[in-house]
Amino acid sequence: MSRETIQQKTMVGGVGRGIIPALVSLVLLLVTGCGMAEDEPPRSMNDDAPEIRFQELNSFCSVDVEGRGSIDVESEYLPGVVACENGNADFEALKAQAVAARSWAQAMTQDSGVTLENSENHQVFDCDYAQVEDRHRRAVEETAGQVLVHNDTLVYGFYVAGAIPSGGSCIGAGGNDPTNTEHHVTYNEGRIGPGVRPATPPMGNPDHPGNRGVKSQNGAHCLSERGRSYEEILRFYYGDDISVKVSNESKCSDGAVEGQAPPPTGAAAEGQTCPFAANSSSQPSCVDPSQAPDIRPRSSWNARSPNGNRAHHTPNRITVHHTVTANEAQDGATQVRNIQNFHMNSNGWSDIGYHFIISWDGTIYAGNPEDRIGAHAGGENTGNLGIAVLGSFHQGVSPSDAQIDSLTQMLRHLGDKHGIALDRSNVMGHGEWPSQSTQCPGENLRSQLDQVVNAASGDSVCQTAETDMVGESVDEFKYVRVQGLSNEPTVSNDSIDGFEVDSIFFERGSHTFFANDVSCNPDVTNPDHALGQPENQCDNRDDAVAGVPVGGDLIVELGQTMRVGDEVHVVQHLFDATGPDGDECGPTGTAKVMLSKDGYAWKVIDTSVRGNSSWQLTEEDFVFDEDDVFGVPGADFAFTRPTAGEAHHPALTFEVQTTNPDIVEVEYYVPADPEEAIDPDWLIDSSTNASTNFQASYEFQFYGERRIAARGLDSNGQEVAMEEIVITVTDTNGVIPAGETNNAPLPSGENINSSLAQKMAEEGGKCWDPANGGPRCSNGTGGYSSGLCWRFVKRALERAGINWSALQNTGPCSSYRFNLSAYGFRCNADPNPGALANIGLQRIDVPTTQAPAGAIIAWDRGCMGYHAEHGHIEISMGDGTACSDYCGGIAGDASCASVYVPVN
Repeated sequence: MSRETIQQKTMVGGVGRGIIPALVSLVLLLVTGCGMAEDEPPRSMNDDAPEIRFQELNSFCSVDVEGRGSIDVESEYLPGVVACENGNADFEALKAQAVAARSWAQAMTQDSGVTLENSENHQVFDCDYAQVEDRHRRAVEETAGQVLVHNDTLVYGFYVAGAIPSGGSCIGAGGNDPTNTEHHVTYNEGRIGPGVRPATPPMGNPDHPGNRGVKSQNGAHCLSERGRSYEEILRFYYGDDISVKVSNESKCSDGAVEGQAPPPTGAAAEGQTCPFAANSSSQPSCVDPSQAPDIRPRSSWNARSPNGNRAHHTPNRITVHHTVTANEAQDGATQVRNIQNFHMNSNGWSDIGYHFIISWDGTIYAGNPEDRIGAHAGGENTGNLGIAVLGSFHQGVSPSDAQIDSLTQMLRHLGDKHGIALDRSNVMGHGEWPSQSTQCPGENLRSQLDQVVNAASGDSVCQTAETDMVGESVDEFKYVRVQGLSNEPTVSNDSIDGFEVDSIFFERGSHTFFANDVSCNPDVTNPDHALGQPENQCDNRDDAVAGVPVGGDLIVELGQTMRVGDEVHVVQHLFDATGPDGDECGPTGTAKVMLSKDGYAWKVIDTSVRGNSSWQLTEEDFVFDEDDVFGVPGADFAFTRPTAGEAHHPALTFEVQTTNPDIVEVEYYVPADPEEAIDPDWLIDSSTNASTNFQASYEFQFYGERRIAARGLDSNGQEVAMEEIVITVTDTNGVIPAGETNNAPLPSGENINSSLAQKMAEEGGKCWDPANGGPRCSNGTGGYSSGLCWRFVKRALERAGINWSALQNTGPCSSYRFNLSAYGFRCNADPNPGALANIGLQRIDVPTTQAPAGAIIAWDRGCMGYHAEHGHIEISMGDGTACSDYCGGIAGDASCASVYVPVN
């Protein structure tokens, strides 16, 4: 099919061609089908296709393509498929395409050994009408290893071009359908279980458990442009109960096939004590020196596709080389590409001969797939993994320290992965094999191999740190620590105690590095569920997330160390918490988040985390101050009074219990604002009486939520333990008196304009913007998000008589931002209570799930998973649901949302 020709074709086994640039008349939205013609039987799911269980998935690192041999899935095949099939789509649609294409390819090849075609019959990965660009590679990298799963069954990711949507709903019915594929598309948003519409014959067997419908590429592009995430796009077509998961078997050579966290190992993975806790004195912990290596995929050096098939082998030994190229070369990717060109063009080999290449700065590049025989040691290649270190190490030139460190990591990684004993009989320099006559890898690298192999096979080393690190700095962090502070907010049917953690990771440019080991998890439920990709599911949360109880610590180790500029993420959920079960699935708990290099000195980056949170690390974050925590986590130091997360009278006794013999004094702090950092000014009392568990008394002067911190000090006055809890202070009747708290009570019935509130609820429950047709909801139920929440709320307020536009010039948000974004309303309303009162509204501090009928709920940007730039706005129905351009359950209770009611 030429770029200038549109053929009326449909998909085969889930294939549709991407948005074609040349078709300007179709506003770049046309996605032509890439399968056989309609009258030809598509080669898709056979009637007898086996059900593929997610837990039984094989490693999916390479795929056989007819005429091309073995192709690396993540670095070559999928970027090509995304570019050729859907290349001009919006970015989240590209990510959805990557997941669907990966799912389909693995489903087709899992047990059948099918060789895929680079054609319209299967999926096109190499075409003359599209070039693989960085954004195509990023779409694959950011979804690395992810496949579609339902009820532990791998889902066939069927997709077609579909019609070009003509309305804001992104549904193609009635739109321009030049490929005649719209009839295949299934719209399954809000559907679950047997209610999900499957693909129909001849595409798929409707009764097959892996058949969950068909995605529209044009529709996905439309949804992405309207702010939908790739997970939301996939649920739109495959059902609300679909999951996006990474198999534990998905461990490929580019370990950074980021998103692939190995299963937890060691005592911590089994829920035993922290390795840090074995040392209860004020000393740093002993930590394993090895780290999961950051292996850059072939796409990072713009690798060519191989010329032919390469035979499989089982690695059982390792050979180290030098490349006899320029030393201290700064552009490692170019060096690797030049080596591949030489091997293929001059030597006539099918691909680069080495399996891994290490540049001067320590960057590790993936070369020949490690499950395929390379070409680096003649007569010794089968079972032999080749690692090449860029440079020439004769005559006084040695590898850089970064190269030696990376080589050590790679040896440890490959030894663990393939069961290779790390000794000098299995790890040799090229010229050390008896059959080889060469000086490779150079005397100055060969002379270090004994030391490198010993370091790679070693158990652990102890790192050192000063007891008092205030004012000191570090250059990197290795651990993330989540400490439970409160069970609030809670939701109905909450099955996990404490702060929920679905995933912990950091981003560096286009690369994502997930937590790959649990280092500490006393009292934590499901600690290993914090590893790897988010589960992205609403159901069975008790099997999907970790739960950090009040006073508990979850400490995870990242696959790479974090540096200045990296962005750290703690994810509680990735599903749409506003769906029908949103109140049951919303994330719960409040936590404190800290970072550490050695497990001893902990940098506090946030003291009140609720919902999905992220932090861009600056230079200041790597300098320790008085608010940071020093000491070994896991030593017994916890509040026994008061009880965290509960209501208490103002007069209280504080008490902690510890078995740490170094603690001789405990200081208690109560900040005036629960959001403030611990400061010496907030010291209220201290105790040196260990026999009474360091008791101290205090009577609160304010009601509401209060944070209490206890610092355990040693004989030198240095902090060796830290514990924080959150409580609610009430009067002796267990209530918060009006006017006595910064959490103002709900106005009494006589202050709320009940008739106006009723009108606002009535109008909000219609989901009606005349410009978009008639009402989309009925009596506060129904509809689906079209990304136009603020527009629909505006119309509802106008019909109720609220002059919302009077806030547009009050600032701090501009009039443009106010009118464009749901966030703009909260931005201008909260700082301007007088202007808010002028239009008959008042902000009240109540849990969002208890917002009365007619109340406006405005969610901050990124709050509870809402849009990162625009947030969300809706009108409460008074029954735990709220409406805007659709109606659904209120996401949960969060301090990043504001509630407004009409008042007299």
